[in-house]
Amino acid sequence: MKKFCLIALAIFMTWPAHALELPDLGEVSRVALSEANEDRIGREIMRQIRDSTDYLDDPVLEEYLNSLGERLTAASPDPGRHFELFPVRDASINAFALPGGFIGVHSGLIAAARNESELAGVLAHEIAHVTQSHIARIVDAQKSHGLASLAALAVAILAARSNPEVAQAAIVTTQAMSIQNQLDFTREHEREADREGLRILSSAGFAPQGMGTFFERLQAQGRLYENNAPAYLRTHPLTYERIADIQNRLSAIPYRQVADSQEFSLVRARVEAAAGEARDALREFQVRTREQPSAAAWYGLAQASLRVGELDQAGQALDAAIKLAEPTPLLDLAGAELAMARGRHADAVRFSGAGLARDSAYRPLAYLHAKALLNAKQPREALAFLDERQRIWRSDARLFSLKAEAHQQLGQGVESHLAQAEAYVLADRIGAAIEQLRQAQTQGKADFYTLSIVDARMRELRERQQSEKQLKGSR
Repeated sequence: MKKFCLIALAIFMTWPAHALELPDLGEVSRVALSEANEDRIGREIMRQIRDSTDYLDDPVLEEYLNSLGERLTAASPDPGRHFELFPVRDASINAFALPGGFIGVHSGLIAAARNESELAGVLAHEIAHVTQSHIARIVDAQKSHGLASLAALAVAILAARSNPEVAQAAIVTTQAMSIQNQLDFTREHEREADREGLRILSSAGFAPQGMGTFFERLQAQGRLYENNAPAYLRTHPLTYERIADIQNRLSAIPYRQVADSQEFSLVRARVEAAAGEARDALREFQVRTREQPSAAAWYGLAQASLRVGELDQAGQALDAAIKLAEPTPLLDLAGAELAMARGRHADAVRFSGAGLARDSAYRPLAYLHAKALLNAKQPREALAFLDERQRIWRSDARLFSLKAEAHQQLGQGVESHLAQAEAYVLADRIGAAIEQLRQAQTQGKADFYTLSIVDARMRELRERQQSEKQLKGSR
């Protein structure tokens, strides 16, 4: 994420406004940033984040975070608002909200949360930043500075949430406006996000004290390690007034004890097993299973063992986790992952299929089932399964990428490129999608109907690309 911010800021500092890879914001004198334009900014930033190495492409973490986010959003003032939570490969304790309802969650935050209510408290705070229209209000306050300033602001918001040193570079260098004033303004919203986030957290059925205990612990760490304070403190300054305000509000709320979900414990173990040096993670979970054996500890050992290639130990640990855990698709997934690691693709198909029979809505298991079918050289079965899933999840880029792989196995090059093009469209990579369609056209080995779809889609995407270029050129 640090590298992404540096690149994004370098682009802003050296390119003219019309060359920025940010969507046109329309008339800058309008009253406020519309949700549609905010979403366009967010999608463009997300396109760049997904292309960075810090984007953590783990369907399990993504599924868990979005499930948690949906529960919190349902209790927010705007339950119909689109949110997309995504994991970031970063050991620091942090989270950040982007325009358009995109919320980044550092893997370090998941590992540091002592319970699910603490994690949910941070996410509720970030959701409140969006539902309270803080980003749009900041833009409205600076509408007189013009489009280039608004583009700079979009980059500065991302930098501020992800890396304070990079944000400071933007403050010093940017000539278009005073970014410092904007970052101060966003900090003024922190207490409002605390208050609304606390209400969301409680309404969603979590322990509201989770927000207070987490922030108090961060504040204590900040006092102990002033030169190496948690990143969340640097991007979300915790003043004594903020802590006092949270404590006062908590004192008026009846104490509630809420048990963690099993998924939280397993997901946190998954994050810890993937962090740091592989052998260190393995030794850590070996100690945990000896001293405090639990389903999460055994699952973490299974994941750490998979990471270093000790498959027999992974199998034994997974068996122990299954004995202690309630049935969950996450452990079904782990069984299929282990079978695939052993090269037993038919077993992986069977395990993932059985898991889907119990929980057909768990996307990570569906992705792995399709991959297992492909590894087992059953592309037709994989296509049939993916077609059925796409009737439920119409806008899932991973399903299109898997379909592209299935068509490729069947020697259907045109269909493969067409499916991959749709995956790129869903990731807002229009140029890459057009290139896939161009390759499909050059092959030409398909029926008239499929080739007509390729041609029509090519025209549509070229028009979209041209329209976006014209908007940038008119700034």
